[in-house]
Amino acid sequence: MITENELKEAGYTVLKRGAWLRLDPGILSNDWELICADLKVDPNCDEIIVAIAGVKTIFKRNEK
Repeated sequence: MITENELKEAGYTVLKRGAWLRLDPGILSNDWELICADLKVDPNCDEIIVAIAGVKTIFKRNEK
């Protein structure tokens, strides 16, 4: 289990209440099998709910 300090040390802002992200094969059809394998869930499921503990903002606009 990842700790709050590990999130902070990795540059994430810890969400006090958390958040959830809903994934389903209709919106991720090309990558669904890979995502399910990475998350160790059954690819035949209707949707996956992912709990989110922190966020990190990445800006790549100035890269060449």
